Formats: sequence, C-alpha cells, structure tokens
Amino acid sequence: MPPMTVVLLHGLGRTRRSMARLASRLAAAGHRVETLDYPSRRLGLAACAVHLQPAVAAIRARAGVPIVLVGHSMGGLVARHLAAADPALAAGLVMLGTPNRGSEAADCVSTFRLGRAVFGPALGDLRTDAAGAIPVPACPMAAIAGTRAPIPLFRTRIPRPHDGLVSVESARLGTGERWHAVPAHHTWLMNHPDTMAAVLEAVASWLPSDGRAG
Repeated sequence: MPPMTVVLLHGLGRTRRSMARLASRLAAAGHRVETLDYPSRRLGLAACAVHLQPAVAAIRARAGVPIVLVGHSMGGLVARHLAAADPALAAGLVMLGTPNRGSEAADCVSTFRLGRAVFGPALGDLRTDAAGAIPVPACPMAAIAGTRAPIPLFRTRIPRPHDGLVSVESARLGTGERWHAVPAHHTWLMNHPDTMAAVLEAVASWLPSDGRAG
C-alpha cells in the first residue's frame, strides 16, 4: 500500500506529544506523519486554523496530492476549518472525540471565570450554541467517539453514552461520515487500539484511485 501524508492535530490544552503513539502507529504502517503544535489556549478555533494554515499548506505542497487530517477533540474542529477553507487540501478528515455539535462540558466550564482564563477563547467556540458556526468541509470524513466516562464531574451533565467530556451524540456530524464507537475515555481516545485501527482503515480508504499518495 502506498503511503499517505497524515497531519495530526492535538486537542485543547494539549501538545503534539499527546498524538505520539498514534503517529508511531501510522508511521509503522508506512504513512508519512506530521504532528503539529498550535496555541490552542490562546486563540479561537478559526484563528488556530489561520495559525496552522501556512504549515499545513507547505505539507500539502510537498505531498503533491491531498493529505489526511486527523484531529483529537478541538483539533478535529480546527481541521474542519482548514479543510473547508481549501477544498484541495484534504483527501479525508478523521475526528477523534470531536464535539461536532458542541460540548456540554464546555457549556459548564465557560460559566466560570477561571475556566475561561485557563482555556482561553476556544472554550466559547466549543459550546453547544456555537457549533453551527463551524464550517463543514466537502471531503470524506470519519468520526470516532469514546464511550467510557471515568471523570465523575460531568457524568450527570452530558447525555449518555459519552467519554467523560463529549457525548456520542455530539461527536456525530450527521453528514454521512464513517462512524465508530470505541470503549475509551476522552483524554486517551487516540491511543486505544480500536481507534488506531479505525484511523488506519479510513486513511487506507482515501488512497487515490491511481495509487498515488502524499
């Protein structure tokens, strides 16, 4: 199987290191992997996408063909902005625990001054009442949701099943995307073997029909 170029984007308050295990699994399968950092707690979703655009565009140019974007949580929403802004960018997009319909946890945390100070302007973009403002790209997509909730704080605030921060219902974009539910919690959803298998399956399905890949 020829390789794809896959770009990994972490979630709110995380770093590229949180995607290291998934990056290693993709690389072991023969894909070219780029794991990017961005200031998730300093900028809103659209501004994070603008911040990343030069780096992602350069990766796309080197690949010579569309790439695959994989985002964990908020990273999936940033990836939606990137792919919608440039239809030639992405062969596909995988969202891991991404609150496509908004996060009830963000609704709760954003009511507190400390929460807004810690997580920054992106917290407001993650609210359920802001979900409609996030663009939906035309590329094929896959959504992977966790169903384990070890964090008791939000257990009564988020519709079941959920991963502790994002409900399965919220993770569904509802545009015909590939769908997987995984018995994992939000923080380490990207490291679950079932998640990795689903990501690899999606990436393989988006290989160009002529066998060329980035």
